[in-house]
Amino acid sequence: MLDALKFFLFVILLLVTIMLNQHVTSKRSAELDLELLWQIQDTKGVYVIQNQTVPSGVYTALEQSMVIGSLLEEYNDVNTSWVGETDWTYRTNLSCLAEDYKYVLLTFHGVDTFASVSLGEQLLGTTENMFVRYRYDVKQLCDGDTHELRLQFRSPVVEARERAKDRALPIVPTCPPDVYHGQCHVNLIRKMQASFAWDWGLSAPSMGIWKPIRLEYYSSALIRDLTVVISELEVNGSERWSIAVRVYLETGLASAQVHGLLTFKIIGVPFLNEADQTLAVTNKTNEQGELLVEHGLTVARNAVERWWPNGYGKQTLYSLYVRWEDEAVNGVKLPNPDTMISEKVIRIGFRTVQLSQERATDGLMFYFKVNDVPIFAKGSNWIPSSVLPERSYDSNYVKFLLYAARDAHMNMLRVWGGGLYESDHFYRLADELGLLIWHDLMFACSMYPSEPDFLRTVQEEVRQNVRRIQHHPSVAVWATNNENEVALRQNWYKTNANYTAYYTQYVELYVRTVLPTVEANDPWRTVLLSSPSNGDQSLKERFIATNPQDPRYGDVHYYNYFLDGWNAAQYRGGRFVSEYGFQSFPAYTSWPEARSYRQAELSQLINHRQHSPLGNAPILTMIELNLPLPRDPSADGYWPELIYLSQLSQAMIVKTETEVYRARRVEHGTMGALYWQLNDVWIAPSWSSIEYGGTFKLLHVWLRDIFAPEHLVAFVNERRQLEVVAVRDTLQPDVQLWDVELRIHRYGSFRLVERIRQERIRVPANTVELVSTWDVYGHLAKQGLHPADHLVLLYAYLHPADGLPSQPAPQPIAENFALLDKLKNIRQEQRVQPTVSISVVSAVCSEQSNLTSVSLEVSVSAPALFVYLQLTPENSTLKQCQFSRNGFLQFQPVRTVQLTCVDPGCRNKIQARDITVRTVNELLVR
Repeated sequence: MLDALKFFLFVILLLVTIMLNQHVTSKRSAELDLELLWQIQDTKGVYVIQNQTVPSGVYTALEQSMVIGSLLEEYNDVNTSWVGETDWTYRTNLSCLAEDYKYVLLTFHGVDTFASVSLGEQLLGTTENMFVRYRYDVKQLCDGDTHELRLQFRSPVVEARERAKDRALPIVPTCPPDVYHGQCHVNLIRKMQASFAWDWGLSAPSMGIWKPIRLEYYSSALIRDLTVVISELEVNGSERWSIAVRVYLETGLASAQVHGLLTFKIIGVPFLNEADQTLAVTNKTNEQGELLVEHGLTVARNAVERWWPNGYGKQTLYSLYVRWEDEAVNGVKLPNPDTMISEKVIRIGFRTVQLSQERATDGLMFYFKVNDVPIFAKGSNWIPSSVLPERSYDSNYVKFLLYAARDAHMNMLRVWGGGLYESDHFYRLADELGLLIWHDLMFACSMYPSEPDFLRTVQEEVRQNVRRIQHHPSVAVWATNNENEVALRQNWYKTNANYTAYYTQYVELYVRTVLPTVEANDPWRTVLLSSPSNGDQSLKERFIATNPQDPRYGDVHYYNYFLDGWNAAQYRGGRFVSEYGFQSFPAYTSWPEARSYRQAELSQLINHRQHSPLGNAPILTMIELNLPLPRDPSADGYWPELIYLSQLSQAMIVKTETEVYRARRVEHGTMGALYWQLNDVWIAPSWSSIEYGGTFKLLHVWLRDIFAPEHLVAFVNERRQLEVVAVRDTLQPDVQLWDVELRIHRYGSFRLVERIRQERIRVPANTVELVSTWDVYGHLAKQGLHPADHLVLLYAYLHPADGLPSQPAPQPIAENFALLDKLKNIRQEQRVQPTVSISVVSAVCSEQSNLTSVSLEVSVSAPALFVYLQLTPENSTLKQCQFSRNGFLQFQPVRTVQLTCVDPGCRNKIQARDITVRTVNELLVR
């Protein structure tokens, strides 16, 4: 019976293989995804992995076949390093029929990274840049016979090492710090720079076919890309939108004459001039088979709605349809006319984005105006969603992360320059969610070569990716690199001894190659030379500013790990803070090894994954400055306590810094706060607000308040005054009247000490308004009250409209708190340990959405400080569980909190015992 079953399974597998590797022919499509079954093996044939599909990567294939364990568990980042130093071969069988098609091309949209591509006995070509699309003419080989399609991959680690040999001027840094456990010379190859390790990520020098392979066949021209430049104009009193469309046509890989008609439509929107709908084309493609056709469209301004960033209005999108039809289609009766027709649809948004750098009294401003409205950019920095490129395009996980950004009131993400040009899905979601994109090109934290071959592949990389991404309304600005200007100026990699040579390379790469290539393919947007940079001022200083971190110009990156980050007085900010942040540890239950490891073993693993050269010292220092620090690493509960405190400290630091930046919008001209970083690639100490897999750290829960469009900011400033600032990002109404209430509480009692109220505070739209600066310490001293025993809770309410009948007690539109002393300084008589109990009020699970929602009541017998709720490890089948509130102050006996989780099949029933609770109180009374 068992043998019969095995034979049956074999037959099924054989049939599936035949079906997936059958002749690829079609008369109705110019593109077919080659969803073939591949065999992957190392060059010695020790490891042979069958029946793999693309997108694919060697690490993923080895994991799935159980040759290696998960790359993300234990020490597998080091244990599997041999994978990246080994050559691998991908092979499959391909049979196709060219018949009477004029062009048949095999197109690889992403090969990672160095491969020789062969079909049968013919070498088609080689790849060297994972960001570039490669096309090969296979018409002569599409003869109906079966040929082996083979990609022979060379180790990127070995290739990078070879390229580093015999260089007169080393490309620095040559290797990452030892603590990264990474590989060397990644800056010599065009591959995701973080794949050789970073301070937040593991080394995973991937290889594979990380994007689709398509067989393209057609007989006239193929529309490869559409780009647009959309601008407002007024003609004879008529307000309209102008849409300059660029159509990039391809005719195989060689020059050819094209005669045909382009048709343009914006679905549901009429053109002002009906003649704009069509354009006759008679021209010749260049020697690469490419032709650019430009065409102008106009629509009435009132015929469309504007696209707005998140929080400012709707994200209205329109479909632009373009069709190419060869003139032969209507001239003669053809057996297969569809092969001479090509169509493409993109979604566009009607909006204007301007990066304003007008003169200020002390430098230049630096802020974004969308539809002529100044925008305070609130958001984060995006790294790839996975360290393995083939997994980074996981549409569900990308959607989860971008929705989490949107729901935290972010309106901008910075796609960081050491990662990837993201998937089309990523940019479509950013368009839909109103997330503006600050987009680095993929160069980061390094010097780079400037040899002709390197510049050639870079130019092609930039050209292809800018054209692909350009039409998305969410993209706001390009920057050619991350931190390379400041690295060169500040001698990060000991470049001063050969400064002129490295400067020349910098100018050759960014000023003479990347910048003009971006501008040639996207005349719609500003291109910055670096981040951080002084913007226009850097250009005046021959591209490398004397101080690229000057807060009076451009953007700055600000990190300070040993000054007290809880102290608002240390933050000044700049015009635009595009990186800042602080590390924390992932939740104890997120470490898959936590249940089997002893304390010392877990400490060793966490230290192994801590890639910051400073180690855990900044985290521990900041906790020790402000909180009771656990002292005995061998004690039971050490790591759960330390992890909790690290997340609380991170949340407080980023909250404090962000709120200062929002409050200084007028005083310092600060108009952007993008903290580092949104997401992670593994469970490890990092700066992220969302752990790998989707668990929110305390910081991300707090961001809903920190970035709220109407917010009340309060902090102790450098003059030891309690500064209270009303913040509004909303546009309507023009003015709101707020009532602000300050409540002084004693830590050990629910009873209110004092209530201070200010009414009818005038808060204009889209700006900040100082509510008060108050000598809270002098006020307490007059009453004989000690600051260490007290904190201030703040509430803002909309002032009731005059003349209306009395309404129920108003709900606050904003809440906040201000600590008056360090928590570790709370005096003994105010150190109370409340009894905290959790009860489940209701639980509902939708089998349609697989979402379970649980309403919880948190009851405390005394004020509880920074209540931290967490599911126990036994609920590991639940995914992406989020509490509506966490790490909160509870100065009322009962509080309601919502818990939502992804629960496939609705199999779990969450009970009170499934939730653990921590508070700072329990550490204070110890």
